[in-house]
Amino acid sequence: MTEKFHLDRVGIEDPLDESRLSGYGPLALFDCEVEYRFSTEDMSLEEAELYIHNVLNQLPPETINEICKKACEWKIDKMNSDTADYPDGLSEAAGRDILTFIGVGEVELYRNPQDRNDPVFGAILGGGTEWDTENGMEIIIRGNEVLEVREFLGYGGYGIWKDSE
Repeated sequence: MTEKFHLDRVGIEDPLDESRLSGYGPLALFDCEVEYRFSTEDMSLEEAELYIHNVLNQLPPETINEICKKACEWKIDKMNSDTADYPDGLSEAAGRDILTFIGVGEVELYRNPQDRNDPVFGAILGGGTEWDTENGMEIIIRGNEVLEVREFLGYGGYGIWKDSE
């Protein structure tokens, strides 16, 4: 029997907003532990753990390939736009090799703000890249669909769902 997935060290993120929880757990794509954050007004702890376990930590190969494709496109645009010094191997990195030049430390989880009954959650994986160290990075996912890989803009859930959705 498979053991149920649980976040570790779950607690209130901000004493001034007791609905904001965070907990730590694995992020399989980057083979690391990250801090997962969410609002209990959007989802329960159990719902968050199920989304992490069943979706984020079991992304299909097509989704991972799309993350890599979008990251490579951003990397090429950035490297073509300046003359900064970049780490060895970055310019040649393609496909899944690009993942070694990305670091993720936190994941924000969201529910569709326009449709509370929508069973599809969204996530923003936040961290940094070796080609844009100043701005930070966001991988924006709805369900297991990659919407964007870009510099940090901080739109939160509004980067996942538009007003018309």
